[in-house]
Amino acid sequence: MPRDRVSQLLDEFTAVTDAAPRPESPARRIAMTNRLPLGTLTGATLIIVAVAVAAIVLGRPGPAPTVGASASPPDVAIATVGPSASSSPAPSVTPKPTAKPTPAITPAPTMAPCDHSALAARITQWDGAAGSRIATVELKNTGTSDCVLGDRTLPKLVGAGGTVLINGKETTTSHGLVMAPGVIHSTLVEVSNYCGPAPVPPVTVAFQFADGTVRATPVSPTDTTIPPCNGPGAPAVIDMHPWSS
Repeated sequence: MPRDRVSQLLDEFTAVTDAAPRPESPARRIAMTNRLPLGTLTGATLIIVAVAVAAIVLGRPGPAPTVGASASPPDVAIATVGPSASSSPAPSVTPKPTAKPTPAITPAPTMAPCDHSALAARITQWDGAAGSRIATVELKNTGTSDCVLGDRTLPKLVGAGGTVLINGKETTTSHGLVMAPGVIHSTLVEVSNYCGPAPVPPVTVAFQFADGTVRATPVSPTDTTIPPCNGPGAPAVIDMHPWSS
């Protein structure tokens, strides 16, 4: 209740009490009470009730609650500190590794086949076996650079002036051998069934390359080594083993 209203009630109460008659003897009080009208008693009762209500109000530390209001304290919203629960965390980004530049690959130079003019061959010896003759031949790289030699080279048996006595067959080269300058490879050349005319010495072995023929130095200038004739109707044969170091 406001302070001014309380003061007003107190002032009214004081005025009432001042106007009230002084107490008298009990007999007179009873008589006066009996003579008081009902309205006067009712007004005094209301004044007393009002003063009691004012005293109760003044004795409370705060304003009186509204009749019918809930006694529970109002809800207080508590602010949540931090990111919203509905917000998704930012995805972590993994840095991509820096691609290293691919080093340039320098292709290896292609090694050229051996030039026949840079090769020198010679027969070191002849051996005989069951109607055949076998020559041991060495081949040397007399050039100044490396070259590739096929593992087989078409062989021929030749007489003086390069006359072909027995011609070999084309062979398939499965791999190549690297011949550095000064390197020597060797092979065995087998010939059989020569039934032709007597050759003019010297007899030797020659090798047919793609760019020319390499004629081996004979065992001697007068060498006439040839295989025996095993059958006039059978073809003559010449064959070689693969080159080896």
